[in-house]
Amino acid sequence: MTTALQVVWHPDYEVDIGPHVFPTQKYRLIRDCLLAEQTLSGDNIITPSPATDDQVALVHTEGYVRKIRTGSLSRQEQLTLEVPFSRELQGAMWLCAGGSILTARNACEGSVAVHLGGGFHHAFPNHGEGFCLINDVAIALRVLQQDGTIERAAVIDCDLHHGNGTAAIFAEDESVFTFSIHQQHNYPAWKPPSDMDVGLEDGTGDEEYLEILQQRLPEILERQQPDLIFYLAGADPYREDQLGGLNLTLDGLRRRDALVLDVFRGAAVPVAIAPAGGYAVRPGDTVEIHCGTVREAASHLTK
Repeated sequence: MTTALQVVWHPDYEVDIGPHVFPTQKYRLIRDCLLAEQTLSGDNIITPSPATDDQVALVHTEGYVRKIRTGSLSRQEQLTLEVPFSRELQGAMWLCAGGSILTARNACEGSVAVHLGGGFHHAFPNHGEGFCLINDVAIALRVLQQDGTIERAAVIDCDLHHGNGTAAIFAEDESVFTFSIHQQHNYPAWKPPSDMDVGLEDGTGDEEYLEILQQRLPEILERQQPDLIFYLAGADPYREDQLGGLNLTLDGLRRRDALVLDVFRGAAVPVAIAPAGGYAVRPGDTVEIHCGTVREAASHLTK
């Protein structure tokens, strides 16, 4: 049965980066799975326009944007990025930023919305790293703040890896609260402080993870009183992720998604969702985890 959920996706999110642990085809496979099982119909899926350079420059420095646009990243900058740089990658990232802007707007209009791309939380104002060229979520929040749609926001980052770029971008800004729950002894080595960080020990499983979220999310809600939540629903806390060392199950990740949506939508705060990372040994598991997030979002629209 299809729902009224608005889901943002573009075919050009899928970029050929050669043999790589980052499966850019996952965005298409998530869409295909949700259509095949009739969680979504074609009417649910909307395609974004690229972010403008001016919108990207709300977060990233003029010099960095110029380097990307002219393809003049240094060899070291490309190594730090950890994915091959190309015009196609640049185009996909501008589309992803546009997609996150659109997803945030849709959430504000309809309580919850999903992006089948984005969550590139390792991008800093002046450089990219960890597969992240630009920080689409930060750009989306800045655009909506600039046009007066929102004043205060919170980023709930449940990717396995610390959201270092996002933390750095909003470090001196009380209008955006950053929360990261991540594996402590994992990438990135330097973790600039978020407003609230939970660094988990290796092997942390479902119950401890969910108990921490249950405690911290209401505190964030009380402290920040956000107009919008941007939720990074990373698939990489999964126990069989190639880049991870936590021990969450498929059911634990589903319960995580439900908990985040219950807490914030119960307080009438709109939630925009991005998939962020996911690198399971079996690629189908990554797709299934992300599909589960969309199913939870769809189910919350009927509650």
